[in-house]
Amino acid sequence: MNSLMRNGRITIGSIRRVEIVDAAVAVINEQGIQNLSLSEIEKKIGMSRGQLTYYFKTKEDILLAVFDRMIELMGQQHGEAELDRLPWLDIVRHVLEIVLADPPAHPEFHALQHTFLSQISHRDDFRRRLADLYEHWRGRSIKALQRDLKANPGLRKVSPRVLATLVQAIFHGLAVQRAADPHAVKPREIIRLCLDLLGTYLWEGERPQIEVPGKRTKRRPAKKVAHE
Repeated sequence: MNSLMRNGRITIGSIRRVEIVDAAVAVINEQGIQNLSLSEIEKKIGMSRGQLTYYFKTKEDILLAVFDRMIELMGQQHGEAELDRLPWLDIVRHVLEIVLADPPAHPEFHALQHTFLSQISHRDDFRRRLADLYEHWRGRSIKALQRDLKANPGLRKVSPRVLATLVQAIFHGLAVQRAADPHAVKPREIIRLCLDLLGTYLWEGERPQIEVPGKRTKRRPAKKVAHE
């Protein structure tokens, strides 16, 4: 709602921009991003080309607004504030479940992300939008990891930023592989392996609790590690 208001008042221009963005999202959901065009948006919203380009000069401007709208909707759907309060390994598990969901979660966002990635060499606005988003995600991961390491110091000295960047690369890599071949990865095994590797690297001897339907998972006691 704040994006629609100026000096405490909702502006007609802001309403029209939201309507155009929602129409573009609908076209992407129904026909795929490859069929998104100004003419399709015009048909969806019942607006002339002159009206459309008054609010957004180019299709790329609309794509940037759609990108922001999709990020907003994803954050609302997954409850960002609640997610950030979870232990770091639980956050990693939750994101892995989203990345490896069947059917894939948010396919329209991934299509738009790949479109941006394919054009970053000549569209600095696309590159910047992705860079800012990835840094935002990293920052949240870093904050959660720092909090957990402060409460339960790890056995190895590691930069939270470096580890958060590595984990983010795992998310992206799995998403790409899953998009190309849904059968390339086994979600349950991948999630278990990632959590085990991260948990034992940081807190050797501990195993993250992984929920398995019909089973009750117990946490193994931590091993005593001799320090020199």
